[in-house]
Parts: sequence; C-alpha cells; structure tokens
Amino acid sequence: MATLDKLVKVFEGFGKELVQDLQSSLRKKVTFGGGDSRLSNKIQFKIIHDKDKLVFQLLMPEYGFIIDKGRGELGDTPTPPRTKKRGGVSKEGQKNIREWAKRKGIVGKFRSESLKARIEKQNEAKAKNKTKRKYNTLKQMSFEKAATQLGYLVSRKIAKKGFKGNHFYTDVIKSLETGELTKKISEIMKQDVLIEIKGK
Repeated sequence: MATLDKLVKVFEGFGKELVQDLQSSLRKKVTFGGGDSRLSNKIQFKIIHDKDKLVFQLLMPEYGFIIDKGRGELGDTPTPPRTKKRGGVSKEGQKNIREWAKRKGIVGKFRSESLKARIEKQNEAKAKNKTKRKYNTLKQMSFEKAATQLGYLVSRKIAKKGFKGNHFYTDVIKSLETGELTKKISEIMKQDVLIEIKGK
C-alpha cells in the first residue's frame, strides 16, 4: 500500500471516531435546536489531497457552532444586531424551533395552557361585565397555529436574552487525544510530525 493510501486510511479512522464522539456528545446535551438527528447527520469530514499535503476537514453547519457556544446574554457569542432588529431568529430558525417543539410534545402542552389562560381571562371579563353580553365558546387553537405562535415567542425571547450553549463540540475538541494519530502518521512517514488543530 502506498504511503498516501496509508495516510488516508488513518485519517478516515480518526474522522469516523471524531464524528461519532460529536454525535454522542450532541445527543447527551440536548437543548432546543440541538441534539436532533438532522444536525447530527450533517456532522461529517472530508480529506483533501492538495499537492504535497493532506488536509483533514471537519464539516458542520454554522448553526451547530451557535448551539455549541450559545448566543446573547446567556451565551458566548453576541446576538447579531439584525436578529435583534427583526425581533427574533431567522424564518429558518423559527421553523427549526417549531419542528423541535412538535417532536418534544411541547406544542400540545402550549395549546392546553393557552386555552386555560384565555378562559381565565374571559371569566375575569365576565365577572366585571354586568351586562348580558354573550361570549364565544373558546376552543384550542389548531396544532399548526400553536406551533407557529410558539416558534415566534421562543425566537423573540432568544433575540432579547439569547440562550446558553451546550458545548457539545467544544468539550469533545478540548478532550481530543491526537497522540495515537500522531504516532500512526509518524510510523508511516518514518519521521516526526506535528498535528495542528484549527477551528472556530
């Protein structure tokens, strides 16, 4: 087996293990918007052969780093001014929140609590109103309407306060052991090597 092929094989083994560690960390540190299979499945790696060097590259969507570090007052990164200005996260972000809330069964609870609050408010109005005004019978809002409203409310709160990062990525990278990788590469190259990790 040629030297290049041996190196690629070593990097592939390292990459598969690193991706598995990140996916496992993500599952254990579930927060809203994180820990789901969509982000987990998008954590990948690729090996680039650029002239006389091999580059190992870990790939993850930008929002993965936001989930890791958090945002705003509660996180490690500032909330972009444009996010504050529009009163919440992006439309795509709100969609992710809605889907997360559906999967976690939060929408159903929100529907029930919302109806309860509206009934209490209506009863207070009835008590104050001494006329014979008729009030409509209140019903639960539709599931989709509740999901949309919940997505907006959560995104508005994120815009104001932000959210804590779960550090699923940072913790794995900090504890990353490259000793064995360095040893394998040195044996193939028959010389000492230095591994440098660059990232966000």
